[in-house]
Amino acid sequence: MIKKSAGIALRRSPAMKVGASVRRRAAAGLASGRSTLVDSVLMPAAQGSAARVQYAAVLDGHTLNLRALLPAGVPAPGASGADAAGADGDAPARAHVLFISGGTRIRAAARLHRERDGQTSVQATVLLGEDIGGVPVTLGRWTLGLELDSGSPAPVRLQLIGDGAPAYGGPTRPLDTCVRTGRRHRLGLTPAGRLRLTIAPAVARAEVLRVNRAFTGTSVLFAVYGPDAARDGAAPPVVELVEQQRRTVLRHTAEPLPADATAWRVTLPLGRLMDTSARQTWSLRLVPGPRGGKPLEIGRHGHDLRSPRKVLTPPKFTVRAEDGTFVEVKPQYTRRGALQLVCTPRKSGTP
Repeated sequence: MIKKSAGIALRRSPAMKVGASVRRRAAAGLASGRSTLVDSVLMPAAQGSAARVQYAAVLDGHTLNLRALLPAGVPAPGASGADAAGADGDAPARAHVLFISGGTRIRAAARLHRERDGQTSVQATVLLGEDIGGVPVTLGRWTLGLELDSGSPAPVRLQLIGDGAPAYGGPTRPLDTCVRTGRRHRLGLTPAGRLRLTIAPAVARAEVLRVNRAFTGTSVLFAVYGPDAARDGAAPPVVELVEQQRRTVLRHTAEPLPADATAWRVTLPLGRLMDTSARQTWSLRLVPGPRGGKPLEIGRHGHDLRSPRKVLTPPKFTVRAEDGTFVEVKPQYTRRGALQLVCTPRKSGTP
């Protein structure tokens, strides 16, 4: 108890806030220095063969959003002349984003747009993954570039330099994990400053679907995603209910939900399990299967929230223990998104 209180006090101390402020300033300084390097060194060294990335992000886990400015002197098909652009200023789609990995080149359509200052930009929204109807990029590293159809026998190919990483200060952040496939998409830079997309395989996770309330306890509906998510013919998963302070571990077997091989329900008779002499905090995790590995925390992991604990606030409810004590149960999520059940006995005999 003392150790936990000391940890909470340390996290809330002014010293930790100063540390967070220093980290934010360091990140801002790093981003500024990276932009200076791109604009003053890498772009001039490219000698007109590179487009400057102004914005690049994977926002919903599987859609690449890109905007880049073409260098001066590069012929922009459909973007020169008053008749080339449409009513909204967009030119015909004669540009493509290139995904390059070894000898593999994949093209995705992009749009040309004339800016107010006379420059030409390339904009693209690309769905990633053939199994969800997008471009057939696979696991690994892909360098991104541009291809312009200038009407000559050979298209004009440009590098994409700069990461264009936007600054996010609100309650959400970019979601880099696809909610449908579990693949993780991360944008970064090569040593030469070129924009690079890294696609990593799905990792196993257990996501809370719903927390049901009852007068004797609760049932948690969850789904398992990632490798070996569907367990047809396999034994049902076992859920460990872990009390953090006393290191108590109780096991319960989950039951399948109909029509979904990845969804399960675990029923927790809290009224029978709780020790009503003190406050208890329970967390849930899946016992590793036959292939081993680490236990999976059951919680909310596939989201774009910076602080799930502040945003995801399931309602409290009351449970009656076997000794007649009424206990308030408060479901909450940790900073990492793990589900916790905080059980606080009431001193009075009424709910």
